[in-house]
This record gives sequence, structure tokens and C-alpha cells, in this order.
Amino acid sequence: MGAVPTVMTVGGLLLASAAFAGSPEPGDGQASRAWMELQTSGRQASKAERPMEGEVADRVYQRYLKSFSHPIPVQFPREQFAPEGSGS
Repeated sequence: MGAVPTVMTVGGLLLASAAFAGSPEPGDGQASRAWMELQTSGRQASKAERPMEGEVADRVYQRYLKSFSHPIPVQFPREQFAPEGSGS
């Protein structure tokens, strides 16, 4: 990997911080719109292709399909996510 990904990451952070600098108020949504535009434009996208191998792609797709076989619960029990005595 080396220096190229690091330079791209630093460049992306600088560009993102410049987008945030123009936001007049924290709650106005301008910063969120700037992040969304940066993501959808592809300007900071990696040039390296990362195709998945056939077996990996098949497993990902099968897991995706399986996710539809269970109904989404109306509510998740809190105990299901936090270990006992975690404080919050």
C-alpha cells in the first residue's frame, strides 16, 4: 500500500474539512450535504478495483437473501445488545 493511499486519505480529509468550514450553523445540514456530495461524486474514490472472488460474492449474496427470511422486530430488547452491568 504505502504512500499513495495515505496521500489520498489525507487529501480526502483536507477536502472534507474544507467542506465543513463553510457551514454557518451546525444544524443546518450543509455539512451533511457536503459529505453526501463528496461520496456520490466519486472525486475521492479509489482508482484500484477490488472485485470479489466468485465464492465470496456468492456467499455475500446468499447472506443478503437470507436476511429477508426473518421479519424485522418492532422492538429490540435492550439486554440483547448490552452485557449485564455495562452501566448504560
